[in-house]
Amino acid sequence: MKKNIFITAALALASLSASAQSETMYLVKGDRVVGKYNVEDVDYATFTLPQDVTDSNIWLNVDKTGKNTVTYTINTVNDYTAYAHNIISYYEANYVAMDMFGDMIENLDDESREYCLKLSLSTNAFVSAGTRTFTQTDYQEDGTGMRFNVTPGTKYYLCAWEIDASSQEPLDLFVYDTLETQAPAQSQATLDVSFKRFNEEGTAFNITGSDDILYVVTTWGYKEGMELYRQAYGLDFLLGTFGQRFSLETLQGDGELRPGVENATWPVNDSGEYILYIRAYDKNGDSLDREITVKYEGTAAEGPQIKIWDKEKSIGRVKLNFEITPSNVEEAYVRMLDENTVDDRINDGYKYYEIASGGDAIDITREINTLGEYTFEQTGVPNTWQAILIYAKDKDGNRTTMRVNFNTDPDAEWSIYDPKFEAPARKLPVIKTIRSRRNPTIPRN
Repeated sequence: MKKNIFITAALALASLSASAQSETMYLVKGDRVVGKYNVEDVDYATFTLPQDVTDSNIWLNVDKTGKNTVTYTINTVNDYTAYAHNIISYYEANYVAMDMFGDMIENLDDESREYCLKLSLSTNAFVSAGTRTFTQTDYQEDGTGMRFNVTPGTKYYLCAWEIDASSQEPLDLFVYDTLETQAPAQSQATLDVSFKRFNEEGTAFNITGSDDILYVVTTWGYKEGMELYRQAYGLDFLLGTFGQRFSLETLQGDGELRPGVENATWPVNDSGEYILYIRAYDKNGDSLDREITVKYEGTAAEGPQIKIWDKEKSIGRVKLNFEITPSNVEEAYVRMLDENTVDDRINDGYKYYEIASGGDAIDITREINTLGEYTFEQTGVPNTWQAILIYAKDKDGNRTTMRVNFNTDPDAEWSIYDPKFEAPARKLPVIKTIRSRRNPTIPRN
């Protein structure tokens, strides 16, 4: 759910029911009440704050945690204190930490960890005011057209950030606490995953299950790399960090995710073994896991050759000189994007050449046909990891895309990927499927 606290709808302030005068303590300045409190909510009044008493406009209580539900209270000193709030999963916050600081969130200092949580909350928050109690239950609608995501056996950060009640601009006070949902049991639901076929977009699967499954989470990639990642970090981490959530209905049929494409389709590039991990969550907060491996033996494609001759970078600047042969190409483009953006679009099923030639890509066909080479130079480059994509298509429709990752930090190394060759039409490959295994729920480390 995306609820940008800086541009969200008007703040809904909670009204308090009137209390009898004998049960209310009033703070008065001149002829105006500036504060009032129910006597039952106050232990004592003092003009000197004891050392063991915390003075904060907002404080948090975790009231109840289940497998797939969390109830918490945001407490405020008065009914007009406004704040943004939500629970942020460890995996989401850790992804930000790895992206911003290159380390796990638990290894960061307090200031850096808080920065990551603020960044996560700023684009994924609810807005309220006054002391309120909230309950989030997995996959229930959250009131914004989205659904809550509260998975079992998961650590969450409960966050609240004080904001200006009128402008919703964030103020200085930011508080957070940690909680963990209860571990799941093995679900009694049924889930079946089988290979369907290779199509023009990749690998299609049949994914079916019983009615008590709320949704599934999947992640897909080269088997060797995925298994190494799983061994190092665990399946929970792999699915929590990179998994995508789908209803079973969404994965059945055609055209809902991309027009004309079987919905349960994941991309293949080079020959090799690929693996799909899939975890289903039921209405009780329990889960079950499946996995399936397919082997894709594609035909080797040929296309234009791309060679990088020179590369330079400094803070805010990058320069790359490259050659494309043969130079009589039909199409040639170069484009720079944020590295994470490229990865996200690849995971969404886009091909490298589609990304390289879309959006703000620079058409360099004329320069390549004339000179055979091109120098890409850009200033104002953000100090985050970027990807430069170089793409060319020959007269036979063969495509080549080269990816170069870099960071303008002087100590950061260049990362140049092997070229991606794509033929104009794919011949049906030799299909070797490995029977899926039914695994028990993977315990948390």
